[in-house]
Order: sequence, then C-alpha cells, then structure tokens
Amino acid sequence: MKYLKSLSFGLLALSFLGCSHKEPSHQTALFWHSSIYKNIEIKNLDLSDERFTSLEIEHPLSPFIPIDLLNLAQAHIENDEFQLAEYYINEYEKRYANKEEIKWCEYKKAKIRFQSITNAYTNQNKIENTINFISNIIEKYPDSIYNYELNTMREKLIDTKISFNNQIANLYKKLDKPKSAELYEINTTKKIIPPQVPWYKRLFYW
Repeated sequence: MKYLKSLSFGLLALSFLGCSHKEPSHQTALFWHSSIYKNIEIKNLDLSDERFTSLEIEHPLSPFIPIDLLNLAQAHIENDEFQLAEYYINEYEKRYANKEEIKWCEYKKAKIRFQSITNAYTNQNKIENTINFISNIIEKYPDSIYNYELNTMREKLIDTKISFNNQIANLYKKLDKPKSAELYEINTTKKIIPPQVPWYKRLFYW
C-alpha cells in the first residue's frame, strides 16, 4: 500500500512537471503579439513562429496579425532565412495588401530572392529564375516606384550570368571544344565585372 501511494505521488509529480512545460494556450492577442516581439528581440525565431501560429488560431481577426507578419518577415531576412521571409511577405500580400502595398510586396520578394543568391557559381538556376521574376514585376507594374531598384538588381544578375557563361565558354575553348563554347558564349559590348568569390571556393566549382 505504501508502495502504491509512493508510485501515485510520483506519477502526479511527473504529470505536474509535464504540464508546466506545455505551451500556454487561450491567451489574449496582446500576449501572443508581445511574446512574438520578445522572441524576435532575442533571436528565438522558432518560438516566434510558434507564437504566431497560436495567435492566428486563437485570434484570427486580430489587428496584430498583419504587423507580426511583416515583423517576422524582416526578422527572418536578417537571419538569412529567406524562404520563411518570403512566405510571410506572401501571406501579408494575399490577406492584407492594398494596390500600392502589393507593388511593395512584389519588390520585397524580389529583393529577398536577390539577397538569397550567395554564390554565382552554384546558384545559376536561382539567378535565371530571379531575373524572370523581376522582369515580370516590372512588366506588370510599369509605374512602380520600386522599378529603379528592381532594374538595378536585374542588371547585376544579368551581368553575373554573362560573366559566368563566358567563363564556361573560355574553358571549353581551352579544351578545344568550340561547339560547346558557342552554347555558353554571350556577346556583349558591356564591360562585365566577374562576381567576387573567394579563391578557396572557386576550387570546387571548376
């Protein structure tokens, strides 16, 4: 009997400890919003994301949601988590953006994709996709105040693409494969500055 009482007490204690570590629930929208902000401040973005999910579930009409979407997007940009950043911008655009804000959201997504290209020698598909993405934005919103910067990003990516392709073409020429070189060579009158990549990284790309 004494053993059973001890066992029961032990199970009760474990149950209490387990409950004490559970995520809080049924909180006010302000509680979740404040928790999201505090966790962004201390760079705990995983917990910020969880808190945002709780806010959406418990308070789907909260005015804090659009604010937190943008705050989380910026936090993930600063943490180089570009896919999550674009996800939050997408959500804001779909649910809250007006006509002018949509232009800003599209520009912001383009900038996120541009920033995510960290290596010209391994991100060729991403470069091509981002060029097309930016071109579509400029075509769709020709009066956008963001088009100057969008054009600048696109030109930098095009220059990077030309430089990369011409380096491959030169390599094929050295290997005496002119037909292969023709597939990559891009003729241009522009003076192209090759993308800067540390020498120790370039060893792995050639």
